[in-house]
Amino acid sequence: MTGKQLEKLIDPFDASLQHMLVLVFPRSTSKNFPLVLNIAEGAEQYAVAEINGKPTYFVCFGANQSDAGRAIAILDYVRTWKGVQVFSRGKLLQNSYHVGQVLNCYLESQACRDYQAHCHKVIDDPFSEEVEDRGLSLSIRFMDRLSLKHEVEMGRYLFPCQFLFHRFMFQKDHPSSPADQIQASAVKNGCDWCPNFEPDRWEKVGTRKIFKEFFE
Repeated sequence: MTGKQLEKLIDPFDASLQHMLVLVFPRSTSKNFPLVLNIAEGAEQYAVAEINGKPTYFVCFGANQSDAGRAIAILDYVRTWKGVQVFSRGKLLQNSYHVGQVLNCYLESQACRDYQAHCHKVIDDPFSEEVEDRGLSLSIRFMDRLSLKHEVEMGRYLFPCQFLFHRFMFQKDHPSSPADQIQASAVKNGCDWCPNFEPDRWEKVGTRKIFKEFFE
């Protein structure tokens, strides 16, 4: 094959639409380079292309536990090398450290008997106007107004991504659905490519009783 033909073996942008991640890196003088190649060769797809007279390595990782483990192991070695690129969902990911965080979260889920116990979080209805007050059911304010509480039901919903939860805030007046808001935020926060990410799992799962304060 000519160098031009080799370059066409893997288009990282196109391949990243079919695989969880695509990693591209040049030959390195690092003592860890042979180990990196050994790990890379076990990935779902692996190829070497000659670009500008230099070997460049393309590694496509599948959406599974073993390839996620390979990806994080390789990233730990190559993140400081020059010319390293990571692709997912047709775009170049700028922060390899963040990619490693998402991979670690996914691997933790795979170590659980039920990945949903790791990935999903049950939360109060984020659009509810009800505010929980954990004080006493009867109190006297300084203004001598009697404070009472009555019982109300608070909806409980399944938030589909533990990793995204603390990086996300619902917009109550947004025309997009909660699931679409979650999906858009995952794209912005670079975790939409996680194999477990299911924005449409957003759903009501029950209710709980709370006490709401009112005054006589």
